[in-house]
Amino acid sequence: MPIKCDDYSHVCVISVSGDLVTPQTEALCRAVEERVADRRAVNFVIDFERSRFISSDGLEALLAIRRRCEERRGHVKLSGLDDNCRKILQITRLDRRFECHPDLPTAMRAAG
Repeated sequence: MPIKCDDYSHVCVISVSGDLVTPQTEALCRAVEERVADRRAVNFVIDFERSRFISSDGLEALLAIRRRCEERRGHVKLSGLDDNCRKILQITRLDRRFECHPDLPTAMRAAG
């Protein structure tokens, strides 16, 4: 399963397994939209510990998710980015738009 969701009381953790490319971006956006629409969550941590690449579709999806959450006064934090994913965010200057954390526990503490 490329996208796994774990719902906690105030935040949803979405773990991405494999590259964040078109099929996974659709699943990611769907998972976020379901939780926002059902008012289950507006705060998300997207964990990239098992992901090594983010495509342009993936970057667009992250921005759309961020906008959707901010509309509901929520936030999106990223965790576990490897060097390649961090470099992709830096090149596109999206590292300035997302709060990035080295690992999931650190991101969860910040989301709390």
